[in-house]
Amino acid sequence: MSYAEYSTPHHQTRFSAEFFNTITLADVDGLFQNDVLPHVLPRDSVTKWNLDRTVPSAIAEIVVAAGEEIPCYHDLRPIFEILEKAFYDEGMSSVCLQIGKQQIVRYHFSKLRLIVNYNNHEYNLLVAKRLLDRVHDSNLLSPNLIAELKLNRFAEPLAGFKVTETPLYTLGSLLDERWVLEDVLNARAEFLY
Repeated sequence: MSYAEYSTPHHQTRFSAEFFNTITLADVDGLFQNDVLPHVLPRDSVTKWNLDRTVPSAIAEIVVAAGEEIPCYHDLRPIFEILEKAFYDEGMSSVCLQIGKQQIVRYHFSKLRLIVNYNNHEYNLLVAKRLLDRVHDSNLLSPNLIAELKLNRFAEPLAGFKVTETPLYTLGSLLDERWVLEDVLNARAEFLY
């Protein structure tokens, strides 16, 4: 088995690359409402780590659980730098991390990928949720249009823009820009006129 095969999570696993490519904005809303997102620990929470030949088999060692505390990407970078070489040269199959002074956890390499994927999309999920909340609370769209908006995939390119592959969730980063709100209101007023 290759390192890529061994370390790639199942495509239906929450926080896999495929998960982020297929979830809708309604799914993002549900992740927050059902409180199933993990909590990223502060930088330098991982105090020690070592690679091991043990192949993890427990669910907690393979998937990210709801509300689980997970390391930030910065703490995992040194591990990823040697992971593939250690897999091939030494037969390493898991990593043991000491988090803080007492908690020790074992992760399958595929769980490390899930953790990195979540770290990479944590901000994107937050801005997508903020966008949905703002659209809902400000009554910019009718309930039918909000329901239609929620059917769009989280990471799909913005519709109507042929020259960009900008994902839908990036709209949330414009929320604190006042000129955007003014332009939207001006466009609505013009449309009504």
